[in-house]
Amino acid sequence: MRPAPDRAAGGRPLSMFFVLVTVLSVPFWGLGAWFDSTGEAPIGLPVSALMFVCPVVAASVLVHCREGRAGVVRLLKRAADCSRAPRRDRYLVAAGFMPVVAVTAWVIAGLSGAAVGRLPMPLATVPVLSVVFLIAAAAEELGWTGYATDPMLRRWGELNTGVALGVFWGAWHLVPLVQAHHGALWISGWFATTVAVRVVMVRLYLSTGRSVLSAIFAHASLNVCAAMTPGYGLDHMSLITGGLMVLMALFVADRARRVEASW
Repeated sequence: MRPAPDRAAGGRPLSMFFVLVTVLSVPFWGLGAWFDSTGEAPIGLPVSALMFVCPVVAASVLVHCREGRAGVVRLLKRAADCSRAPRRDRYLVAAGFMPVVAVTAWVIAGLSGAAVGRLPMPLATVPVLSVVFLIAAAAEELGWTGYATDPMLRRWGELNTGVALGVFWGAWHLVPLVQAHHGALWISGWFATTVAVRVVMVRLYLSTGRSVLSAIFAHASLNVCAAMTPGYGLDHMSLITGGLMVLMALFVADRARRVEASW
């Protein structure tokens, strides 16, 4: 059975959301250009990474204009709503698929003789990183998933939504990535990973009864893996990870097509 969409989502202005996210991000990009913090940050993040607040701010502003304060409260509550999921094991999949990809990429790199390096931080830091990245992921996914995904699904379908939202999500990060001194080859692998991850996240969102929490778990897990994967900043690691994620996204897209064909 197809999960029921959020009724309020149908009339939400999509183009204005993406424009507003971009406009709100410009000051953070400017701050990142003015102040290079990558040497001091624990995982080399530029100060422009603080733009993670922009999607939830943009979504809240637009929802408030159409649905008032009650609509904003409903939006924010979706960050902790796990009651929608018909199968709770999907949350384990959301949190676990990226670590599997990251470990597989590390093994492939090692077997190929490429440099992989050591853990960038002790394993004991994972709980702290998880909390920090869950907060950041909630701020982003209340915008990407809580606000934008349902109207995009209504207009374009599952796969097109995953690809289109993934492309914007990736493009939105390009300025911070350049400010973090990543090269074009590494960014190309990262971009492929990002678009593919969004395709998987949209499938998880639907399979959990449109639970934003599933997207938050997947997003936070992605960031924890980025912080903890040995050799994450190396070109070959980025390209291997991107290739693996694209294969996973193709598999998920095929499964989604089969599910839609059975309805």
